[in-house]
Amino acid sequence: MDLKLASQGVEHGFCVLPSVFDNAEIEAFRSACVNNLGCMGQTRDVTHSYHLAGFHRFPSLAKIHARIVTDDTINRFLAAYYGSSPYFALGLSDITVNRSQHWHTDLLRGRYSEFLKDCDPWAEAMGSLKALVYLQGGASLRILPRSHLSPTPLDDSLLHTLAETAPGVVRVEVKAGDVVMMDIRALHRGSTDADMRNPALAQMPKILVSTVFGPVNSDLARAMQVGNAHRMADWDRRFLA
Repeated sequence: MDLKLASQGVEHGFCVLPSVFDNAEIEAFRSACVNNLGCMGQTRDVTHSYHLAGFHRFPSLAKIHARIVTDDTINRFLAAYYGSSPYFALGLSDITVNRSQHWHTDLLRGRYSEFLKDCDPWAEAMGSLKALVYLQGGASLRILPRSHLSPTPLDDSLLHTLAETAPGVVRVEVKAGDVVMMDIRALHRGSTDADMRNPALAQMPKILVSTVFGPVNSDLARAMQVGNAHRMADWDRRFLA
């Protein structure tokens, strides 16, 4: 099964690992996130929307990250995907609570794309992978299969235009505890601004936890690691100061 899912990830740019975390773990993750809203930033104009970049740095949340990166199911998949190549967690981790997300890739974009100038993000067959841990069921993730295989702009407005005119976009349905493994070069989006304005979400928040893995010998993974450190420092100054 790991090889089949790994093959799907290589071909389509994503796959779903079902039931990786049980209900007790999901509730523990949710409680930890809700109890730490005070240390998160608010990057949207919705009062119940929160985001924390680099959550692995915070002692009150580090156990969630440790649980994800040491999970047997996730690591069996990564071993099947990368073969004999050693891999690591890049330090690109996020918690989002009731947060909308427009069309984008997870490559460094805008002014941070400068950090990718010395590598070709599409030169590597096995790209860096984001593990998206869903703490509730839903189908908010939309993705363009195989979009990780061809160069795309490192500019959000151009990506939006590309996605809105591209055929074949799919919705990915997940249950609480499922993990989507997604190539960071894949074109995807989450919930809309209108979705996240629902006042009921203040009491029953939609929470997504994620972290990124990449091969140790990957030029892209190393560039993402360095560039993300700069982006994260800027993010802290903007939203946590």
